[in-house]
Amino acid sequence: MDEAEFYFTLSSYLALSHDSHTSLSSQDIWQHFLYIPIQLNFIGEKLYGVSGRAEYASLLAKEVIRINDMSVSEAVKRGASAVPHDNEVYLRLWLGGQLNNTAFLCFIGAAGDKTSPVRLTFSDGTEALLEPMDAMTLRSGELVSAVKAYPEYIHQGYYAVRDLGNKAILISYNTCSEDPSYPIKEFTEEIKKTIKEVKPERIIVDLRYNGGGNSALFDPIIKVLKKQKCGKYCLIGENTFSSAILNAVSLKDDAGFRLVGSPTGGSINHFGELRSFTLPDSGWEVYYSTKYFRMSRKYDGPIRPDILIERTIEDFVSGHDAEMAYCLSEK
Repeated sequence: MDEAEFYFTLSSYLALSHDSHTSLSSQDIWQHFLYIPIQLNFIGEKLYGVSGRAEYASLLAKEVIRINDMSVSEAVKRGASAVPHDNEVYLRLWLGGQLNNTAFLCFIGAAGDKTSPVRLTFSDGTEALLEPMDAMTLRSGELVSAVKAYPEYIHQGYYAVRDLGNKAILISYNTCSEDPSYPIKEFTEEIKKTIKEVKPERIIVDLRYNGGGNSALFDPIIKVLKKQKCGKYCLIGENTFSSAILNAVSLKDDAGFRLVGSPTGGSINHFGELRSFTLPDSGWEVYYSTKYFRMSRKYDGPIRPDILIERTIEDFVSGHDAEMAYCLSEK
C-alpha cells in the first residue's frame, strides 16, 4: 500500500468503533493526496461544489449527482465504512471534506487511479472532467467561493450577546470553553445587563457553530435564561457537537427553549474521554474513547430540532440566515 491507501485502511478499522471521537491524525498525510480543483460539501443531503479554482467557478452551487460512474448516495454508503461516525449527519459532514480527494475516491471504488481525471455529473445533466492536483498547486491559483454574502448574525469569537432591536437579543455561544480575555462570569453579567435594559420579547441562543468543551460553563447562563418569560429559541445544526448538545438539551428541557435548525452532527449519548497513542512506524496519532456517556434516556442519536429549517443552496449562496429569520418573525 502507498501512504494514502494505508491511511484510509487504518481509518476503516477505526470506523468499526461507530464513534465520531475516534480518529487517526497525521500532520503530513495531505502531501500524499491529490484533489480535484473544487471543494464539495453537503448542503442538507445534497452535494454541491462550494469553492474552488477560479477557472471552475461555473461549476459552483450546482448539485453533483455522480462521481465518475458512482452515484453520490452510493459514495456515502461506501464512505461510511471508512469514516468513524455515530450518526449520518456527522458522516456527511466528514465526507464533504474528502469527496474531492482522489485517494479516498479510489478507496471507496469511485475511481480506479488517484492520478486520473474525475468526471462529475450535475443534476442539470452537464458533466465536467477535472484533473487532480496536489494541495500546493491547488492553492497556488485564484480561489473563489459560491458564497456571495455571509449571514450577518455570525459571531467569530468565543461568545457574545447582542441587542438586535425590536426587543430581541442574540446570544452567540461558539465554544464550551472560556475566553481568557473575557471570563464566562463577565459574559453572564453582560447577559443579565442586556436583558434588564432590553426587556426582550424573544431570546435566541446560537449553538450552530459550537463543537463542545466543558458543558458546565454554560450552566449559570441557563439559570439566568430559565427565569425569562418570553419567546425562547436555540439554534442547532450539523456543527453542534458534544457538550454543546448537552447545553441545547438543557435549554430545551430546563429553560423552555424551542430548538430551531437542523439535526446535530454529534449524538446526545456518545463515547468520549479521549486518550491517544502513536503508531511506531508512521508516527501517526490514534485518538480513541475510553468512556461511554449516556446523557439521556429520553433522546438518542443526533438532537433533532422542534422546528426543522431545511438548508438550501440558495440560502448558502446568498447568506440568508433562515433559522434567524424564522426566530425573528415567528409570532
